[in-house]
Amino acid sequence: MVTGSLERVIGIIAGIMIGSAQIFYLGNTLRRKITPSILSWLGWAFLMGTSVVSQVVSKGWQWSLTSILCSTAGCVIIVLGAVFVRNFSLLARDWIFLILGLGCLGLYYLSKDAWVTTIFAILADGVLGIPTIVKAWKEPASERSVAWILGAGSSVLALSICFGHDMLYALFPIYLVLFNGGMAWLTWVRKV
Repeated sequence: MVTGSLERVIGIIAGIMIGSAQIFYLGNTLRRKITPSILSWLGWAFLMGTSVVSQVVSKGWQWSLTSILCSTAGCVIIVLGAVFVRNFSLLARDWIFLILGLGCLGLYYLSKDAWVTTIFAILADGVLGIPTIVKAWKEPASERSVAWILGAGSSVLALSICFGHDMLYALFPIYLVLFNGGMAWLTWVRKV
């Protein structure tokens, strides 16, 4: 088990890493190198935000939540930046992703169960990621960003401070290690 002050330091470093990843992605969006799906990013903000709120209300604050909280804020900023420069995609299927995010909020308010909410958020987040994964599979250069590497590193740090705590806190970081690591592999390592 990691001590309280070490947890805080690792949590802050993880938050800085994911914040940096979001800044890189935002910069790529503002320079029109990447065109984000506006409703996907908004859906991700809802899902991660709901997961953080449900865990804090249910179990209390843990420093492992720092990176997810920073990522939630980053998703909102990416949405606002994309709207500001009018560089975003809005496809019909994206409404499904937004509905999943809102469904997660509704599920939390109805169930008040942090486990159900977090598991649903992970599943919905995975669905939200499908268009991005497909894009990275078909055109790796179109999603190549250091953001995925920083996101994976941030998630590993968040996961490292989950040991000794309720397993609930480890679920989202485990998923984020797999998602970001997979995106980093698809866009940086995999040969097309």
